[in-house]
Amino acid sequence: MIREIRFNDKSIEYTLQRKKVKNINIRIKPDMTVSVSANPRVSLKEVDMAVLNRVEFIIKALEKFKNNSKSELKPLYNREEISDIISDFYNKIYNSFKEYYNIPYPTLKIKTMRSRWGSCNYKNHIITLSTNLVYCSREQIYYVIVHEFSHLIVPNHSQDFYAIVERFVPDYKRIRRDMNRIILK
Repeated sequence: MIREIRFNDKSIEYTLQRKKVKNINIRIKPDMTVSVSANPRVSLKEVDMAVLNRVEFIIKALEKFKNNSKSELKPLYNREEISDIISDFYNKIYNSFKEYYNIPYPTLKIKTMRSRWGSCNYKNHIITLSTNLVYCSREQIYYVIVHEFSHLIVPNHSQDFYAIVERFVPDYKRIRRDMNRIILK
């Protein structure tokens, strides 16, 4: 459902999705769209108010995407190189995790993902990495793989999870911040 709110002389259009969520979630995407998810029990008035309360954040985020260079990303590696890099890091990281946590070897999948660098199905021990890692530095690829391996130990993004990530990548916050600047199309 597409909704619109007015703030001073500005108009903000957003797409509302009804989901089983606890909070009203607002996301601004690089394509300049605003997406809101809210529980079906939350009234439209409450959703509009939540968007209105975050209007400065939304406008700032939209300006950031608007001013960001939209130049075409160039891959840093070809298919063979990225495959070798991922495979090498994957095995090294697995050996380190096995030493600390004695985990079974997880299945690796590589596929096109539009909004993520990777994902982890901790129940089935499957780590999926994005083909978009060709746009990342070796340091960033290493971080993504450590991040996904850490989900095999802690499936959420709690302090315990980030303590594991930090054990293997002490500078993960800087790396993650740099990765958030990469705009994928």
